[in-house]
Amino acid sequence: MTSFSSFFDLATGHPPYGYQARLAQDGLPAMLHAPTGSGKTAIILAWLWRRLHGPDPESTPRRLVFALPQRTLVEQVSREVDLWLGRLGLVDTVALHVVMGGAGGSQRAWRMAPHRPAIVVGTVDSLVSKALNRGYGISRATYPIDFALVTNGAHWVIDEIQLAPESTTTLRQLAAFATAPTPGSWRTAEPFALTCMSATVREELLTTVDNPMPAEDDIARIEPADRVGELARRLDAERTIRRLPVEAGDHRSLAEAVQERHRPGTLTLVVLNTVAAARNVHAVISKGVTPCTLLHSRFRGVDRKALLNRVLEQPGERGHIVVATQVIEAGVDLDAAVLCTEAAPWPSVVQRAGRCNRAGRLTDAELWWLPPAKPEPYEELDIEATVVELDALEGIGLTGEGLLRRNVATQPAEVTVLRRGDLLDLFDTTPDLTGADVDVSPYVRDAEDSDVQLAWAQWESAAADNRPPPNARAPETQWRCRVPLRELRSLTKRAAVWRLDQGHGAWTRVTDASPARPGEVLVTAPETGCYNPEVGLDPSSRRPVPECPPMPVRPDPTLGTDPASGGEEAYGQEATSTMQPGWLSLDQHSEDVRDQARTLIDTLQPALSEELREAVVAAAHLHDLGKAHPTWQDALCALADDSDRQRIEAGRPWAKSGSQRSLTFSRGQAFRHELASLLLLDGPLRGLLDRVAEPDLVRYLVLAHHGRLRIQVRGPEDTDTKNLLGLRDGEVVAIPPLAGQPAPELTVELDQFSLGGQKSWSRNALALRDRLGPFVLAYLETVVRIADWRASALRDAATGEETA
Repeated sequence: MTSFSSFFDLATGHPPYGYQARLAQDGLPAMLHAPTGSGKTAIILAWLWRRLHGPDPESTPRRLVFALPQRTLVEQVSREVDLWLGRLGLVDTVALHVVMGGAGGSQRAWRMAPHRPAIVVGTVDSLVSKALNRGYGISRATYPIDFALVTNGAHWVIDEIQLAPESTTTLRQLAAFATAPTPGSWRTAEPFALTCMSATVREELLTTVDNPMPAEDDIARIEPADRVGELARRLDAERTIRRLPVEAGDHRSLAEAVQERHRPGTLTLVVLNTVAAARNVHAVISKGVTPCTLLHSRFRGVDRKALLNRVLEQPGERGHIVVATQVIEAGVDLDAAVLCTEAAPWPSVVQRAGRCNRAGRLTDAELWWLPPAKPEPYEELDIEATVVELDALEGIGLTGEGLLRRNVATQPAEVTVLRRGDLLDLFDTTPDLTGADVDVSPYVRDAEDSDVQLAWAQWESAAADNRPPPNARAPETQWRCRVPLRELRSLTKRAAVWRLDQGHGAWTRVTDASPARPGEVLVTAPETGCYNPEVGLDPSSRRPVPECPPMPVRPDPTLGTDPASGGEEAYGQEATSTMQPGWLSLDQHSEDVRDQARTLIDTLQPALSEELREAVVAAAHLHDLGKAHPTWQDALCALADDSDRQRIEAGRPWAKSGSQRSLTFSRGQAFRHELASLLLLDGPLRGLLDRVAEPDLVRYLVLAHHGRLRIQVRGPEDTDTKNLLGLRDGEVVAIPPLAGQPAPELTVELDQFSLGGQKSWSRNALALRDRLGPFVLAYLETVVRIADWRASALRDAATGEETA
């Protein structure tokens, strides 16, 4: 068996610290208490070794979800992990996925191969929103899949919890729900675990209403015996504290003071509490001779990556001055000789100090400070307490641990606590009748700091208001910038900002009457301005934004997206005819999906009863029965070439065509074949469920296999309860033979979907949710849906998708 020491050395080029070796040997704890700069990120290697070479690999969740408070950290950590996997020769064995909101190829691969060990690195808002069944930047239909994948078989690590109190509280509650041993608790189908990391152990953050403070033996610390060599030098590193002789809020004088204290050939770090202050100081310093870079949270991904790469380079002869906000408080591996900072809550000051003399190679490192002009975005009492403490430390050199030991009061964070009923309510992903959704931002971050993803993009429009065409989609995540809602509101008053209305497949304008929601993906034209690649989001800028990408456009405006990508599409769209080299019969596709579902279940080996496993396989086999409905078959067969039409008509029923064109239904409205599938199972084909131990579960999984219809069944335009998604109550429909059954006759009965009906679909679906728990039910949905995608991909050799 490969030892952890050799495994770690091969990945990093040096042996592990003592505490890192203990993590690999003993397992990841509920809490890791280690100072900044002590190598906490290497907990990823401890998990990876345990999953691949540990004494009981199957007890280690197959996915490590590494949640970081800042986007700059995501890019840095993902680069480091990619380097480790390359050195270990594991690039083809262990998947690396980067999640910062939105869809993309990496996330598609994550969904298509849930059996592979995977490291998922992302921002806390993007990841925790997935754990709440409301993933930011992805389609509503994808919510349940990502919810299942970040709970079942996932070990979460959240870094620097003091910077993300809302997300930490939410994850502690989720851990209680997923792992509680009490009868009736919601267990996951595969193991779930959570590790919180910080330089401080804050009991008020770790103790939640359903999850008490971890036991002492579940908290890992650096022990005295670990303090040797490189780690000892880092832990013993000091910086001398001094007050800057500058008035609070005098940004020009502050910039001049920074330039005076900067040392040629070294890095000087300036940390301000607000983006506006950072921009002002950067504007002055950038006019000098020393290279100066601005870092904050409001940059597009492509610009932020370029700036961070510049910052991480070795300083040249003149050195480098970095002006930043709180984005550098966690994880960013900077080693400044001089740090100038505004006073902030004491834990933030400790984090900032960790970027000064980080490697412990200096004997004269300096931490200069001054009070901010205003306490925002922090509590005034926290700032006052820090100012008093820093004044008392004038001229004293302190280590990071010495700073941590100072007894400086901080106000407890007021957070919204996720309760069991809240998570149950979030299982239903149906929007309300206005198209609005539940806002999960209070569980993810401070509700006053909610933001959206905005992309400046180019498009050609035939509309009078210059809206993007229906077939255009938002650029990928690297072209998006986080914009606080309060700033977006002022922007939308003077320029057009557009959102994709998923229900109608059209771009609509964001207005006061139809405001943006947290996490929403929006686009605007380059002429809107308000952004500069060197400065980031800048409301005062009126210049067109340079280097804006064109919006991706599909040739057919009604053609749906690849569902595994997580992209948005209109309610009535389907990617049914795509990714296929030719026509595929309904029976063959049903058998392919059944076989994929069985293979996935056998490979994943979830902790589920045989009855539940067989229900998944049965649902996979029966999921597309409704495609045999003549409305659906007519639309599919209409895609056939004239020369092949006779053969296609004679070969009904089909599941797939080789065409890249989309389906057009004769009644001019959305037709959801999964609803027809359910009605067939409730009617003439109910005998197919006779030998199934969980018939109601099979019915649910069949209806839910596109993520459109789950707890509630209605379409965006449906107001008549006798006419639902292209099916008319009382209508009698002849269906061709399928699933080994003679030609059935379907009488459409919609009573279970109406208010006050004798049988209630919603009531039965909620009963399943409550009996199995939200984690397991979403997991079962996910296996069926991924089996469907994999079966379709398997039939197209060009996709190159692997099988389980």
